[in-house]
Amino acid sequence: MRKIDVAPLVRAWLLPLAWILCAAPLALAQDSRGYQEALDRYNETIQRLPLQHHTEGREKLAKTRNPLALPILAKDYTETKDPGRFPEYARYMLATLLGRYFDRAEFVEPLKALRLSNKKPVDTWLWVQTLKVEADRADAAAVMTIATGEKNALHRAAAIAALGATRNPDLKTLVVANCASFPKKDEDRMAVLGAMSGALFASKDRVNDPEYRAALTAYIGLLADEVGLSHTAKVQIARHLQIILKSNQLYVNPDAWLELLARGEVKRGSSSPSSAAPRFFGIETDGERLCYVVDMSDSMCKKIEPSAKPSGPLSGPKEKKKKGAILDESDIPWHRVDTRWDLARENLRVSLSRLTPDKQFCIVWFGSQAGTLESCPGMLKATRANIDKVMDELDAIQPGPPDSRTSLDGKLRGETNMHAGLKLAFALTSRGFAQTEAYVDADALTQGCDTILMLSDGAPSVDDFTVTDKDYGEGDVVVDQEYKVKAERTATLNYPGPFIFTGIPECPWIVDDVRRMNAFRRIRIHCVGLGEANMTLLKELANIGQGQSFAVGQRKAEPPAGK
Repeated sequence: MRKIDVAPLVRAWLLPLAWILCAAPLALAQDSRGYQEALDRYNETIQRLPLQHHTEGREKLAKTRNPLALPILAKDYTETKDPGRFPEYARYMLATLLGRYFDRAEFVEPLKALRLSNKKPVDTWLWVQTLKVEADRADAAAVMTIATGEKNALHRAAAIAALGATRNPDLKTLVVANCASFPKKDEDRMAVLGAMSGALFASKDRVNDPEYRAALTAYIGLLADEVGLSHTAKVQIARHLQIILKSNQLYVNPDAWLELLARGEVKRGSSSPSSAAPRFFGIETDGERLCYVVDMSDSMCKKIEPSAKPSGPLSGPKEKKKKGAILDESDIPWHRVDTRWDLARENLRVSLSRLTPDKQFCIVWFGSQAGTLESCPGMLKATRANIDKVMDELDAIQPGPPDSRTSLDGKLRGETNMHAGLKLAFALTSRGFAQTEAYVDADALTQGCDTILMLSDGAPSVDDFTVTDKDYGEGDVVVDQEYKVKAERTATLNYPGPFIFTGIPECPWIVDDVRRMNAFRRIRIHCVGLGEANMTLLKELANIGQGQSFAVGQRKAEPPAGK
């Protein structure tokens, strides 16, 4: 088995590493046994094919926080050749590990060297992670210079996001300067605006501080007609202001917000719920561009629990409403609802009926893989003709018969690849979807959805990173992750990637990746759980998107944390 030779890595990083050795000599002496064990495990797992094993080895090495681990992981970042259809994901995950475990002053210079040698759009998350370390541990002023004066909009947005995640950032300087020199191109505007929205939201508890209010006043000024923001951008601003200023209205003009801000101190407490028309499983939402992310795993063939139906006796067929009528949950034909898939389909029918033609929508499904319906390959206008085509396709989907080993309740589209469904939702555009780097893609930033409504009935059991490799004799072997049916060990096995449920903590890599994908998008995320849904995970995802989570059968949805 090939071992990692640290010597050439040290030579390549001679100046940054020498700085570490001088600044923190004690760190090298700490826990040498733990570092060597981690390095041995890394050397073992990095030779394998599965990204899941690469991630395990890298994380174990990063957790040592040993200076000698940094050049090894940095080399992985620049030279990664991880298998699978999405090799950029190794970079995203390495960037997260570097920012999380090398967040001390002695690591600032080598992290800066790595950042400056990787400037492509795919590296934007690396910029966020390393700039946060620099702002927290060394020179926030240098990061502010990037955030307010950098010509590259993605690098500027990364610096804004990094400063927004630090303790007590100088939001007045940050936001006022960016509003004064706001970008001209729509995609640059959306990236910078998303970063500013996140920074303001993260410090919303400071709403009564004069410095924060100065920043908020400049932010509100972007709603002025002469700025020329798109309506989607205005909705993003209004959504954040609605939470920050505890408003029950969603204004897209600056005067109303300035008047509300001038009234004085904002009282602590919850804002009133939105009265917007779009609704899914009773969760009301706002937004202009909605994406439904719907679980179509085989377990959606299970019969629904009694608590999912209205209490009391159910009547027979209801009087059919006219085509195009606006529906609500009382119009669901419960005599047709037997399975979880039936319940999902009928709630989609209700929700789509409530969309007005000025809205856009798409339906993403996920099973073992993920995709869009043929009738909506991208974001569609919510015309009656488009909605009817989508519902015709949904009505035509019929589950297959049960399988004695895996699909015990019937067959739809396999296991639960929740990560693929979310990834596709973030990549949507008006003409399809961005193939790579969707979180900073120009079309996804300007044409993508601004709201995700996700329904799932289980924990993630598979992802897009499954590869076949030899059996290393580790862990249990199952026929199907969804049903946990045990299987005999064989010479080779199919290994999923790291975006599946592995116990506690709850699916951390999915949570981390949605946080990355939403860093510049600020998409509102609502999550609905059925049956065995992992509500801890769904609540975490909803909190990232400032949305609600709801377990079918409960009385009401849970608001996001801090709202």
